[in-house]
Amino acid sequence: MKNYLYFLLCLLLFSCKKKEENPFIGNWSNVDSINDNEDNFGLNILNDSILEYQFGFYEYVPTKMKILGFLRDTLDRDIEALRFLGTKTKFKVKDSKLSFWDLTDSIWNTYQIKIINQNTLNLIDKNKKEYRLVKNKNTYKNITQYDAIVVDRALGFGCCGINSTYINRDGKMYFKGLGNNTNEEDLTTKLDRAVTNQIFKNFDKINIFGMKDSYGRSVTDAQNNTITFIKNGKIVKTIQDYARKAPIDFYAAYNELSYLFQKVAHYDTITFIFDNRVHFPSLENKTFKHTLYNSELFLLDLELRKGKVTTTSFEPKYTLNFSYYNRGFLFHKIVTDGRYYTFYYNDNTTKTIDIGYNFIDTNPILTKPRRN
Repeated sequence: MKNYLYFLLCLLLFSCKKKEENPFIGNWSNVDSINDNEDNFGLNILNDSILEYQFGFYEYVPTKMKILGFLRDTLDRDIEALRFLGTKTKFKVKDSKLSFWDLTDSIWNTYQIKIINQNTLNLIDKNKKEYRLVKNKNTYKNITQYDAIVVDRALGFGCCGINSTYINRDGKMYFKGLGNNTNEEDLTTKLDRAVTNQIFKNFDKINIFGMKDSYGRSVTDAQNNTITFIKNGKIVKTIQDYARKAPIDFYAAYNELSYLFQKVAHYDTITFIFDNRVHFPSLENKTFKHTLYNSELFLLDLELRKGKVTTTSFEPKYTLNFSYYNRGFLFHKIVTDGRYYTFYYNDNTTKTIDIGYNFIDTNPILTKPRRN
């Protein structure tokens, strides 16, 4: 009996050791790439059969996108929006090849394994392109540095969704659909705790404050994404990612958040303050012109929704301007001192909203030099 128990113990220890030494398991990405224009690539291999393809899988969905004409008439345009299918899929390793199941095309994507060890995984795809991946050994985790996130996906070439999403750790979510989405309705909802925790877990394992403020590649017509982090109502960090150049873990986190609206079954439709056609916001006065990121503008949009209409007079310090696309739509000018915002509408009416505090003074990041 003792020999039998000893045999079982040895077998268990050997199995555990073998699993720990599996060189494929780990979070792999091409963070060591010397080519600044190389597309990010990442595989988070979870166990012997499941991995996360961090760029994600998608399917095209025929839908209609509502377009505002210059006379504010609503037009329907037939498009194919993207539905996010997630990142997890099955994989296998055989004959020096790694293959994972492509949920988009229902095929096996196969890579020749050139190098595999505890720290390095070099793969070659069917087009002979080599991916030099390293294992991410990051053990960072912090849940105290921010309590809300805003992700904005801007216009780019193709059918990428154009939208803004806000979420806080209590599960409150706002979504503003601007174009190329499977659902263009502006909405708010309260998310399930498990869903909320998973979204924040994706970000909390990343050293957000150790990241650069801006990432980009030298390509044209790509999508510009901005991600703003908020703590107690104050913007503490905004990161710009043009053409998916940011670290792949970060991209995977904000990408999943931006598609979260597709999983929402119950919600309330709402109306935001800013016209959906406003673009390229900036705070301006005689001293400076400071460009705002769309994610920061969406936070202001939410604050204005909570504000109260007032007849209080104030001395304007800034003009909140937009690109020429805004001219001829709901309003043509907004002036503010940071707390009060007066909208000058095209029908010669005005409305002043008091948000209860100075948004600009509270967020000094808005008036500091930055890369646009």
